[in-house]
Amino acid sequence: MVVDHLSNCEMYYVFGDRFAKAFEFLKTHDIRTMEPGRHDIDGDDVFILVQEYTSKTIDNCGLESHRVYADVHYVAEGFEYLGYASRSRCREIVPYDPKPDASFYEKECQYILLQKDDIAIVFPQDAHMPQKRALVGVPVRKACIKVRLA
Repeated sequence: MVVDHLSNCEMYYVFGDRFAKAFEFLKTHDIRTMEPGRHDIDGDDVFILVQEYTSKTIDNCGLESHRVYADVHYVAEGFEYLGYASRSRCREIVPYDPKPDASFYEKECQYILLQKDDIAIVFPQDAHMPQKRALVGVPVRKACIKVRLA
């Protein structure tokens, strides 16, 4: 997993053209004014899910991982905790389903605070729990860019 500020995103172009497209999109589009939902950047290879929600209690969050896509999380407004655990240390509770490209795990992880203009890149080996609140729920406007790895 990588956690950084959007201003440093060009460092991660080395991950490949699809990641470069994802970060160029974030640099050139205002996520705060985009309609929530899916927007294609490069078809099914790179697409963005614009989300608005109130950060949630741990009971309403899931620790998940993916196999086909990496996620680029970007916080446009608000803040949230992102849970993280190495998938190899997790106990799976919902087996992998290729349709949503997700497996789910017991909620044992550590947390990183993501604030406005922070990014987090999670790969298949990274179990992650987005949308977790701090002491109280706050409104969050966020983008999750799905980047196909294969």
